[in-house]
Amino acid sequence: MSQAEGEVRTPAAGGALVPLGQVERRDDWADLRSAIRLFKRGRPVLVTAVVMVVAQVIWRAQFLSHMYFLREDFFNSDLAAESHLGWRYLTYVGAGHFMVGERLIIWLLVRISLYDWHLAMAMTLACTLAAGLAALKMLRTLFGERPVILLLLAFYLLTPLTVSSLGWWTEALESIPLQIAIFMAVDAQVRFVRTGAGRQFAAALSWVIFGLIFFEKALVLPLLLLAVSVFLEPGGSWLAGARRVLRRYWRLWLAYVAVLIGYAIVFAVALGTSSVRPHAPASLGAVVTFSWGLLKDTLLPGALGGPWHWYPLPGNWYAIAATPREFQWIAVAVAIFVVAASIWRRGNAWQAWAIFAGWLVLADMLPVIVSRLTIYPLLYALDTHYVADAMPVLVLCLGLAFLPVPDPLAGRAGPVPADRHRLRQGGEQAWRTTAAALFAVFVIGSVWSAQDYSRLMTGSPAAIYIAFGTAEIRQAPSGSPVLDSAVPPDVSYQAADNRASRVIGDAVPGHVRWIAKPYGTIDGLRVLAANGLLEKVWVYGTSSGPAAHGGCWPERNGTVRIKFLQPSPYFTTLVRIGYIWGSSAAGTVAVKFGAITRLLPVVPGLHTAYLPVSGSVTGMSVSGISGGSLCVGDAEAGRPAPQVSGHTTARS
Repeated sequence: MSQAEGEVRTPAAGGALVPLGQVERRDDWADLRSAIRLFKRGRPVLVTAVVMVVAQVIWRAQFLSHMYFLREDFFNSDLAAESHLGWRYLTYVGAGHFMVGERLIIWLLVRISLYDWHLAMAMTLACTLAAGLAALKMLRTLFGERPVILLLLAFYLLTPLTVSSLGWWTEALESIPLQIAIFMAVDAQVRFVRTGAGRQFAAALSWVIFGLIFFEKALVLPLLLLAVSVFLEPGGSWLAGARRVLRRYWRLWLAYVAVLIGYAIVFAVALGTSSVRPHAPASLGAVVTFSWGLLKDTLLPGALGGPWHWYPLPGNWYAIAATPREFQWIAVAVAIFVVAASIWRRGNAWQAWAIFAGWLVLADMLPVIVSRLTIYPLLYALDTHYVADAMPVLVLCLGLAFLPVPDPLAGRAGPVPADRHRLRQGGEQAWRTTAAALFAVFVIGSVWSAQDYSRLMTGSPAAIYIAFGTAEIRQAPSGSPVLDSAVPPDVSYQAADNRASRVIGDAVPGHVRWIAKPYGTIDGLRVLAANGLLEKVWVYGTSSGPAAHGGCWPERNGTVRIKFLQPSPYFTTLVRIGYIWGSSAAGTVAVKFGAITRLLPVVPGLHTAYLPVSGSVTGMSVSGISGGSLCVGDAEAGRPAPQVSGHTTARS
């Protein structure tokens, strides 16, 4: 007699089956254990899959806990903080991507709390959780709730190729929603093909639009859905299947085309705000170097659990793949073996690999080739974030290549291997052993690669700069002059507006007086150091040394001539003058620095003045002194930087 769901065998009933609701409840814990056992007995694959997804989120949270905002993150946050929510802001491209959804999320989050990494991390982890559940949903829809889908899910959850984009908030908000869109659009498309339900039609179209809102790579998504639909079409050639699918579901494809045309028009208009325009690559050799390098050095090793080693960029805020050369060729050999084995086992598996190749070329290679491939093509090839979005497609194609697709309506599996391709029992066992070994290598390599990346990366320098910088500016006296210096490389977006007034000024608006180019008398000028502390400004390069005549450089015929201890360096941009103007009224003097003569306003008393200059000179002169006496005590020429003698805030 079989045990029905909702019944348990109890000693009190002599081992007979009784309804769960009639079981004598000895304690609450016994009820809980019984319920858990029943739940697990009914849906072990689903329970295991959910646990895997949650475990991955916890693991990624550990990695993100020591990361922070970087580069584009600050630029996009500052842009959101300074912009009204409107079409012009949402469609702004700049040097990045067309990402309406991402800009909306950033705008909302900065209104809650600017530079709040915990808030940003929570958003990233929520997207990660959604992506894992979306992957599970697609796998269950395509291949059924079978234990084998746990292997495909684990491949997606563990792959190291998504780690670098996860740690870069801007990239995470582009890549992860696109991954969600891929999984959910394929899920809805398969359900629509199987049932023809109008709500699945709407769902598939909506998920394509969702992907386009976050990343222009989703332009390729309808082609992916077409290819998957053709793969599921039984019998005939691929071309014949494509004709049948296009004819049968013509309304859906027409809707996709309409969406793509509308998106392309908006995208073309938005490119007017972009600093990166489509252009031809530097050479055909650059295209080959990038494409082959992305495949051999990054994608294939990553699919096997690599790259195993990383090359960190200066500042340890990001790293690119550094796969050992021997492992690169091992990965290529394994990839060839896997593809060949799948085609031997299932005659139509080549279609799955053609689908993946199409995505890789159109979505991951072509955008880089037409926009960025001017110099250093190999460096772009080693950047794993370019293929992060390819992982959902690879999971999909691995399943299509090796697993039969059940058709719940027909009560049979979809495309099945031909009899001539069936393996004998011994061969099947050997294949399973090989597959298990490859999966074990992937798991070990993935954990190693991800942990190695986590060990190398840190967001501490940027986090320290933001924390101390905002605190220092907030505590400085209102209206204090602060040199608007460039932010450190870990924070810098490497753009014309990577200034402290924007990054820190947006966090503490209007409290201090930011000075981009010091000119005239400015006492107590401070500058934010790389650690975020507010220090006195000093001009480093050359100085006049101690002055004679009671601490003042001598004046002859209304002119003060100052000599430097050594010529000013070629990078000189500023001269600082310490002076006393002995008059009850303000005046003006002329400062001659090489071939440059500039007027300098002076005010009564002991002060510090600055003038923008350039060039290498051995000295300078101050003339036009009338209506008062001028004592020049010292002068320095060079570039401004924080004084290294010790920390002194504007309060000191």
